[in-house]
Amino acid sequence: MKKTSLIAGAALATLLAGVAVAQPGPRGDGPPRPQTRAEVQAKVAEQFKKADTNGDGFVTKAEADAARAKMRAAFAEKRQERKAERFATLDKDGNGALSKDEFLAPRSRGEASDAGRPDRDGKHGRHGWGGRHHRGGMAMMGQWFDRADANKDGKVSLAEAQAGPLAMFDRVDTNRDGTISPEERQAARDAMRAKWQERRDAAKTRG
Repeated sequence: MKKTSLIAGAALATLLAGVAVAQPGPRGDGPPRPQTRAEVQAKVAEQFKKADTNGDGFVTKAEADAARAKMRAAFAEKRQERKAERFATLDKDGNGALSKDEFLAPRSRGEASDAGRPDRDGKHGRHGWGGRHHRGGMAMMGQWFDRADANKDGKVSLAEAQAGPLAMFDRVDTNRDGTISPEERQAARDAMRAKWQERRDAAKTRG
């Protein structure tokens, strides 16, 4: 998936936003293109419609929980596919079993990396279905719902769902031209990494 959310770890925010401002796309995709505010709004509306299963214009907690379950199932399916792909790569004779020679056989750089760090790199790699951002994000879904439900009526409207992603977009769009450039995206990533490092350092100090 080329677009990932700036809202780190919030999987439903990813589902409802798809804001490509903080995390790089999968390797080999080339530099990310500029993204407009209108595109973010359209992406939120598109994904909101998918989450709003009864079509009443709101996402309830139950619908959010269902979306989380669906994402977990899709993640598990992709992870199993990835494992099968890795096994098939090693199983050179295709007999469904790994011999000692197959297991110890020299591998290309890509095969060695993929076999050594499952679900982190490769086709569904670090920023794909197998990545830590999706795993951490699914754990944050409930927190997303509570934050997005601004009026605390137990349901999230499209306007409420858009508010967070658009506010984040505006923070990254430092020149206020309605477009996030690759340079602005990189600056946002650098700032986020610096903040994460600061938090890790603080935690180490407290420990």
